[in-house]
Amino acid sequence: MAVIKIHGTDRSFQARVTTSILNTLLSNRYPIDTICGGKAQCGRDVIRIISGAQYLSPCRELERVRLEELARRGEPSGPDIRLACQTYVRGDVEIEVFHHREPGVGAPRPPRSGA
Repeated sequence: MAVIKIHGTDRSFQARVTTSILNTLLSNRYPIDTICGGKAQCGRDVIRIISGAQYLSPCRELERVRLEELARRGEPSGPDIRLACQTYVRGDVEIEVFHHREPGVGAPRPPRSGA
């Protein structure tokens, strides 16, 4: 399994190639912000790739267009900027997360037990 390291912290998470960076972070209760739930619409899950870019899935048209729109609104831009919801890893990467949820807001619900 690949490892996603969060830049500037001691946090890292194992990632499957079939799970986006966004879903990997959310399933590990990392407070990355998202509103649209991974549909490349809100842009709140914009990340910077610090290292390991060669292990990322290619940037598709939907993501590229959204990143261009976000750049025009003043969000970070450049070849090292991706949307966590559209990016999958095949090797170890280090990322910087720009937008975090406020504690207790939009946090994923814990699985129900005994249902």
